[in-house]
Amino acid sequence: MRSWVDGRFGDLADFLLRHWDAARAPLPPKPSPLAEPPVSADLLDLLRWLGVALIGAGETTNRVQSMLDELAHRYGAQGVHFFVLPTGVFVRIQDANGSAVDILSASVDTLRLDQIAALYRLLDRVKAELPPPTEVTRSLQGIFDSEPRNPVLLTMLGQVVLTVGLGLMLNPAAHALVGYCVLGGLVGVLVWLAHRIPLLSLALPVTAAALVSWVAFRFPAQLSGGHPSQLLIPAVATMLPGAMLTNGTIELATGSMVAGASRLIYGMNVLLLLSFGLLIGLEGLGRHPVPESSGVDQLGWWAPFLGVLLIGIGHSWRASAPPKSLGWLLIVLYVTYAAQALGGHFSGQVLGAFLGGLIAVPAAYLVQRRKNAPPSQVAFLPAFWMLVPGGIGLTGVSDLIGQSDPNGLHVIVSALLTVLSIALGVLVGSGLVGDQRPRISTLLDTFLPAGRS
Repeated sequence: MRSWVDGRFGDLADFLLRHWDAARAPLPPKPSPLAEPPVSADLLDLLRWLGVALIGAGETTNRVQSMLDELAHRYGAQGVHFFVLPTGVFVRIQDANGSAVDILSASVDTLRLDQIAALYRLLDRVKAELPPPTEVTRSLQGIFDSEPRNPVLLTMLGQVVLTVGLGLMLNPAAHALVGYCVLGGLVGVLVWLAHRIPLLSLALPVTAAALVSWVAFRFPAQLSGGHPSQLLIPAVATMLPGAMLTNGTIELATGSMVAGASRLIYGMNVLLLLSFGLLIGLEGLGRHPVPESSGVDQLGWWAPFLGVLLIGIGHSWRASAPPKSLGWLLIVLYVTYAAQALGGHFSGQVLGAFLGGLIAVPAAYLVQRRKNAPPSQVAFLPAFWMLVPGGIGLTGVSDLIGQSDPNGLHVIVSALLTVLSIALGVLVGSGLVGDQRPRISTLLDTFLPAGRS
């Protein structure tokens, strides 16, 4: 009988005993509340968007990282580290509980000059007042969403004026003026269409170069007086990846190997696409015309100086420069051109490119200190684009493809040396103004009105 009872009720007794013990056991401790993150979500969002904006303003990745570090420290953020690439901004937050990584893709296009000016003025205000991060982020979004100051027709006219100015600087031929105007207008229309047609935007370098070469060589007498080759570089100069190649070289020199290598590869790819477009345009004619050398119809010594003036006006209209900034842009442009011409006269193109890059940065920095002057990056970029570091590279690659010149390697080497010279000049010029004002500031103060410190 006992065995029968144990068999029937033994399992029930074990079940009751186990639950009795469990009920008497102490309760587990309540989980501690989650620790606050070392950086607020609003500040993290601001830092990410600010990094993307600075990339769009043409800053090198090293410079962007330095500016983000400074701003994070001003807001009292600790344990924040940045890794900046041309295509995105990585932010790592680390504290005693571990670390987390966030990223924002740099999908913002290259900013206009008025957007760049607004960005740096916003940065100055942030450093002085430290407003709430959400307020600064809203201001950044407003800068991104702002419409160009100039109407579409004035922007296209700026492309034409810029092309004529570059033509007067690079090859001041009287018979080519009509060609500069026609091809500049053609490129301006294509750029306007590319902003509205995504497929054309992807193929813009090839399409523009092909149409420019086809039109130039199809109507050589009407557009260039029989010398169509002198029209090519000024017409497509705004698409040359000079800034990409130069910034990539600077980044490689300062240890940012990933960013520098990616920029250089991208720049070389754009050069190849432009050269491929030129070749397609020539093939479309059904023959292989050899570019003639320019004739004797060159304008006088004053033509390059007029070209610099037109470059300033064209950039001001095309890139929507801030109000009352044209005079300051022209000062930097003329100083840069004078340095480039001086170096070219005494030694050659390589030294001229170095001196141009060297002088452009301090000149833009000193201009920035004047009252009502634009930020240094706005004053610097038109002068930087005027140096046209990719021009020789485009010509060399096109000649190698179209003429199979076995000795054309020296042209590419010369182009690379030119880019290296500009990059080295910009790097040295940035070092001159990085920690202290250069001594030439007192000379500039003599000729320019006193401004902001």
